[in-house]
Amino acid sequence: MRAKNGRLWATLRDGQFEVRSVTLEDLEAALDVLDGSFFLNESVSIACKINLPENVQARKELRELCKITAQDGVSLLVRHVPTGRIVAVAFNKIQYIPSAGEEHFFLKFRKESTKSPQAQRLMDFMIEVDEKIDVFAMYKMDCLCELMFLATLPSYERLGLGTTLAKYTVELTRELSKGVGLEDIAPELRDKRPAAVTALWTSSFSQRVGKRNGFKVLNTVPYKDLTFDGKRFDERISPFHKFCEHVIYTWPNN
Repeated sequence: MRAKNGRLWATLRDGQFEVRSVTLEDLEAALDVLDGSFFLNESVSIACKINLPENVQARKELRELCKITAQDGVSLLVRHVPTGRIVAVAFNKIQYIPSAGEEHFFLKFRKESTKSPQAQRLMDFMIEVDEKIDVFAMYKMDCLCELMFLATLPSYERLGLGTTLAKYTVELTRELSKGVGLEDIAPELRDKRPAAVTALWTSSFSQRVGKRNGFKVLNTVPYKDLTFDGKRFDERISPFHKFCEHVIYTWPNN
């Protein structure tokens, strides 16, 4: 991760928006997008009551998850050029098969860094859905990039920013698979070659993002089958969003 001046991936809408890699200088503002969007409006955040004002601790813990994740150097943002405001983010994580005796990143963070039941349940959801399909074994790979949290501020929705962030997450990952762009990656990860991008699409909106970018659905998990604090997920989530999709994007030769 660079200190500042993140790599420019694209400009959008006649130069009104820039897609850039997240830097240390941008990080706090990028995390603020989660507070203004993801934690309030994302389906599983609602199901786990992370959106409620009193559950500030849960939001702090998940914000810390994203801060650690950003250190990998593969997260992206969209900046509104006229105002300089960061308006959309994709917090991406390089995932790999852990060494013998070590735990998966999400499980380790859940055990060591979460205390609120709301953040713990969201992480349990991520872990449980990921574990239903062993992507590493299915695709005979040992490393991938997970598009972990995708968020756009409400006033900048319907501009295709999420779709664009997913597109350039794929492009960034494809470069890394060839050993390109390693100078922006955490030193301890520079020997990794991610062979795919995965995500959990938790709303009909993110599912459309996946379809537009050619992601393949591996598994579908209905919200009626999941519970938290005495209620099924679908009792809190809008009926417009009925399930989560576990998806993958691989290159043609995979």
